[in-house]
Amino acid sequence: MRSPVRGLSPSDSEEASDSTPLLQDAPRAEAAPVCCSARYNLAILAFFGFFVLYALRVNLSVALVDMVDSNTTLVDNRTSKECAEHSTSNKVLHNQTGKRYHWDAETQGWILGSFFYGYIITQIPGGYIARKMGGKLLLGFGVLGTAVFTLLTPIAADLGVGALIVLRALEGLGEVMFFSSVLLTLYCFLVFLKISSLV
Repeated sequence: MRSPVRGLSPSDSEEASDSTPLLQDAPRAEAAPVCCSARYNLAILAFFGFFVLYALRVNLSVALVDMVDSNTTLVDNRTSKECAEHSTSNKVLHNQTGKRYHWDAETQGWILGSFFYGYIITQIPGGYIARKMGGKLLLGFGVLGTAVFTLLTPIAADLGVGALIVLRALEGLGEVMFFSSVLLTLYCFLVFLKISSLV
């Protein structure tokens, strides 16, 4: 029995036949340029998209410190009765023009946790939608939707706690769309390329 590839006998191992090119006279493919490679451009854009979305995710955690009236939980502070002279707070000068909300610690927890309700509930539907619609469209809509919902946060806070919880859940939905579409795009685009070199 003769091997279909020139120079190989039937007794050679399977690994040797895998490394021999099928088309002997075909020109070799050139390596993709590092600077303008679509693979690296996709990785860089995904990096900046992840950066923006993580910043949008945590910005309310940082802003909530200044949004909440600090005297809301002062009644539960028991050290003020024990050390009255040391319990007076120092006056820190900062911008007082923003509106203060009287949210206790439990309400703050619901507001901060509501992001993950939309994030967790829509993991599987987000992957399904990304598979049906395609990843490129949802990449932009995921970041844009989350950014627009974040811009609407002060309006939702003025409307009430319920509106802010719903808005944060919608932000979580937008982030799931982005993550699902990035993973789908990377999988479809890099499945036959060197995906391990991207990591």
